[in-house]
Amino acid sequence: MSSTTTGGYRKTGTRCITRYTTCERTVPPMTTADVFSADVFSAEALQDPYPLFERLRNAGDVHFLADQQVYVVLGFDAIRTVLADPHTYSSNLVAVLSAASGSATVSVAEAGAGVDVLATADPPAHTAQRALVMSRFSPRAVAETTELIDAAVAPAVAGLVASGGGDWMTTVAHRVPVQVIGELIGLPRKDHQRLAAWSDAAIDLVSGVASPERAGQAALAVLEFAGYLGECLDQAGPDADAGVLGSVAAAVAAGTLTRDQGAMLLVQLVTAGAESTTSLLGTAVRLLADDPQLQATLRAEPDRIGALVEEAVRIESPFRGHFRVTTAPTRLAGVRLEPGARLMLMWGASNRDPRIFDRPDQVDLDRVQPKLHHSFGRGIHFCLGAHLARKETTQAVRALLAATSTISLDGTEPVYVPNLMVRRLAHLHLSLTPVDSRPGSS
Repeated sequence: MSSTTTGGYRKTGTRCITRYTTCERTVPPMTTADVFSADVFSAEALQDPYPLFERLRNAGDVHFLADQQVYVVLGFDAIRTVLADPHTYSSNLVAVLSAASGSATVSVAEAGAGVDVLATADPPAHTAQRALVMSRFSPRAVAETTELIDAAVAPAVAGLVASGGGDWMTTVAHRVPVQVIGELIGLPRKDHQRLAAWSDAAIDLVSGVASPERAGQAALAVLEFAGYLGECLDQAGPDADAGVLGSVAAAVAAGTLTRDQGAMLLVQLVTAGAESTTSLLGTAVRLLADDPQLQATLRAEPDRIGALVEEAVRIESPFRGHFRVTTAPTRLAGVRLEPGARLMLMWGASNRDPRIFDRPDQVDLDRVQPKLHHSFGRGIHFCLGAHLARKETTQAVRALLAATSTISLDGTEPVYVPNLMVRRLAHLHLSLTPVDSRPGSS
């Protein structure tokens, strides 16, 4: 059974939790509120979900979304409880929310994503799969990628600065991560731009708002992506020193993974690795562009760029949330859950829980526990690419600040990609002043 608190994190006492359910579910006597009916798919909520999150969290930490038959979990302690108990809260849930279809869930098994690896696998399979590749993404391994990252960042940032600005997302944030992850996995350089298109298709497939036509196209693209990666595994061979690709190929050859599992494991690594970093690059630079004083502070103290990156990933979690399904009867934050109950853990809501974080909507470079947030998950499913995303963003921000004297928005309002699963800017148009263009420079 899960406890309702984890202890040691709360700033203030826990408020009484009440929650909702459908008529066939057993509800604790204290649960008297109505079923949650707010539209999480609305354009307004997708662009700025935080007012809705705050309103819901003020009423309780766990809500039932009747149309989708999903419990939405928003409170920090409630999410921490789920993450601490992978036995009761399984990750093996191969379905996505969908507003476009009008149905509760849409299976993505037909797109090849029904193979349970990493994000949707439970122990012991998950343990073995993670062990297979985790050394490639360890802090020590990532520390050795500085030259690789800078080689991708430098020309992208230099081109944007030389032009006096432009779309940061297109020029840098969407380009650099696929180059880096492609190199680390060991995929041919000529295919790196194809990775970006395939990754976008995988994200569209689970967006929750794609039209049936677009969802079908995305499913076909994911199948193509998995087929391509399967061919790369065949060509790599088990003894090839080909980065992550070689490790996975060896596991397939040894029978530890099936070929389909190996291909889908690589799909997840490319997609999640690129997406997390793209989002974080956008958020960090938007925060800079909105705050000249923050720019001045970090130019004077570049060693604090890491603190900005951590605040950026807390304030705007790259993935809005992840799913779990209960394997046994349990109670979460006062809510009784039956076996098979689907939960969506809303990272963005928990990261701004005012019971845990002082001034949660603001950047604080001196936050006492900067990594307390859930943006990279926690426990056995902690994001493999977390250290890499931090490193890439730190290096990109460092390069941008060193090459400019001012960074600002060009007047175009930044907008987010409409997607229930990811939180990524579609565009971020900047005006930049090169460092040698300051008044009085020669």
